[in-house]
Amino acid sequence: MKKALVTLILAIILAFQISPAFCKDLDIDAAAYILMDAKTGSVLYEYNPDARLRPASTTKIATALVALKKGNLSQVMTASKEAVSDIGVGGMNIGIMPGEQLTLDDLLHALLIASANETANIIAENLFSGKEEFMKEMNKMAAEAGARNSTFTNPCGIDEYEKDAEHYSTARDLALIAKECLTFPTFRDIIGRKKLDMLSPTNKHNKWNVLSNTNKMLGQSYNYGPDTGDDRNQFTVTGLKTGSTVRAGANFIASAVNKDGLELISVILGVNNKPGRTVFDFTETLLRAGYENYSNQLIIDRNEIIKKVVVKDAADDGQLDLVTNGKVEAILPNDKKLWKIDEKVTIKENLKAPVTKGTVLGNIAYTLDGVNIGKVDIVSSRTIDQSMNAKIKAYVNKFTSSPWFKFGSIALAVVICFFILRKILRKISRRRIYKIKERHKW
Repeated sequence: MKKALVTLILAIILAFQISPAFCKDLDIDAAAYILMDAKTGSVLYEYNPDARLRPASTTKIATALVALKKGNLSQVMTASKEAVSDIGVGGMNIGIMPGEQLTLDDLLHALLIASANETANIIAENLFSGKEEFMKEMNKMAAEAGARNSTFTNPCGIDEYEKDAEHYSTARDLALIAKECLTFPTFRDIIGRKKLDMLSPTNKHNKWNVLSNTNKMLGQSYNYGPDTGDDRNQFTVTGLKTGSTVRAGANFIASAVNKDGLELISVILGVNNKPGRTVFDFTETLLRAGYENYSNQLIIDRNEIIKKVVVKDAADDGQLDLVTNGKVEAILPNDKKLWKIDEKVTIKENLKAPVTKGTVLGNIAYTLDGVNIGKVDIVSSRTIDQSMNAKIKAYVNKFTSSPWFKFGSIALAVVICFFILRKILRKISRRRIYKIKERHKW
């Protein structure tokens, strides 16, 4: 009974889990979702972001990541019989034949635009010594991108076979993998194409049919905020990847940008598409909430005084302002009362002259929910010279600590010891001579 009660409480908590940064009731009927700043990885909204779910074809962005990092776009790859057949019942494909040869560049276009399952298998078989080695690398790279709760057992996202029962990911992990993929210009170029009409002729195909992107929102602009009569309050969907199976439901990763250059990544998983309430509708809702309620905010500006200190051994009073050497901006709620930023200030202690203007003497690091969102150096605002006494003392210390001074000191000590010893020996010698002369008198 107690166990059942605990389970119920946890379920209720998860059901109402909203972004810690900003709370708002979003009408999104999905198993999980997340909205992330593409630059820093800060989370704007989230619901069940770490729930392990079936990713379906959104898996293919992880496949693309491996190909972009380890492959050569001009590399020619050959399709095996297994690669073109192991695509699941009714799996997306473009009709590649066994023995057909395509470049990695063409395969990536078909993978990300048409979501062709066989292209993922072909890439996996050809890029390393085999599909098994590719999957090891794929899971490794996903983890390096920050995906801590994902396990990929195939490169295309099929989930109908028993061997793929452990193929899962999370909304947070997929957003982080997408964030890493967006660092590659080639990836951005491919996901931004509405149609695929450029595949090269092969040994099996003289030409290919024109294929449409599965991302129905691609290139569409949406309004948010007050109507200004222009496109100022608009965001445009620039990518990214769809995915759907019977078990997974409808999944969608989207990337979008507004006129201010704010780029967001949206991930929605496990949607049961209904008229007017599809994964695309919910994506629009999530992105609009982000752009309505968040914007690029100035956390700290250039030349702001952080601390006043007294510099020792200064020629004047030694008063020095420590100021910022830059500014920090981040995507934050428009309502500043909701900011929950942690700052860590590090400043060098016991400053002594001379200090040159602009010398880095510390820094301030800003984090939001454990994510680094910016860092700025703290520098001296002016030059402070040493006092004359300090200069003399420094010169003496420098001179006496030099190797030549030490060598000269040792040499001088040796010379002094030599003369002292010589004087002692002469004295001893004189005494001996005196004693001998005294004996001879007798």
